[in-house]
Amino acid sequence: MLYIGDSLFKDVAMARDVGVLDVHAEYGASQVNPEYGLLQRVSHWTEQDIKRENEIITKGHNFEPSVVLKGSFSEIFMHCDFQSFSSNKSDLSLVDNQFALETWKKTVDVQKHFNDLQLRVRNYSIVLIGAMIAAIGFTFKLNMETVIFGFTMPTGIIFVIASLFAWAAFYIFDFGYHSLLKGDVNHAAKIEQKYDGKIPGIGLGITISHASKNAKYFGLKLNSTIRLTLYYLLGGLMLVLLLIGLSISSAEQETDNENKNADIEKYELK
Repeated sequence: MLYIGDSLFKDVAMARDVGVLDVHAEYGASQVNPEYGLLQRVSHWTEQDIKRENEIITKGHNFEPSVVLKGSFSEIFMHCDFQSFSSNKSDLSLVDNQFALETWKKTVDVQKHFNDLQLRVRNYSIVLIGAMIAAIGFTFKLNMETVIFGFTMPTGIIFVIASLFAWAAFYIFDFGYHSLLKGDVNHAAKIEQKYDGKIPGIGLGITISHASKNAKYFGLKLNSTIRLTLYYLLGGLMLVLLLIGLSISSAEQETDNENKNADIEKYELK
């Protein structure tokens, strides 16, 4: 390593202080010019700095630089051979592993974020559907009815239809976050495969993914995407059955009311 400068005071002296080769660019020295005094007066140099430089200039024969460039910078090639820089491969590998580990940690943090979002969506979906079912039972108990476009129907049916739309919306949100989570998991898997054996314990994500893909329910392998879909399909099926049950109950109630009205009319005729 070397340090090049045109000042014995600032450049050559500092190079020697840090133990590198000092090269004096004599062709660029301006200390001997008349204007240099003006530069000293308007600069931030202290009196001690100026005094020290003057002593170095005055006793220049006792302060010989290791290398002197008299005419131009190209003279440096007469004194030095330059080679391409190459660092220790083990050091580069260590730094690379550290960066990879930090990247992997951030990737896992993003996985936690998407997992948390999915759990929140499912929690809200269960709370909302539970409240809607309670409202349906309340309206059914009170025989509440709603008239829409001239059609009379139990109010509970309106709540069931709204619940189906809400359930479908929750599925869309949940599946979207699930897709992002899978993308993040795949990215983490690439990092783990590349640095497997170099960073201890980095293969955790691959192990968890393998266990999730091979999870068995009643003897059937169901991966995370299938389990998510089944969750919302079963919930939607429950709401559809509830809708059918309310419709049948409403039809039977209408039939009973018609029969009662017919019996009343017969009784009044008699």
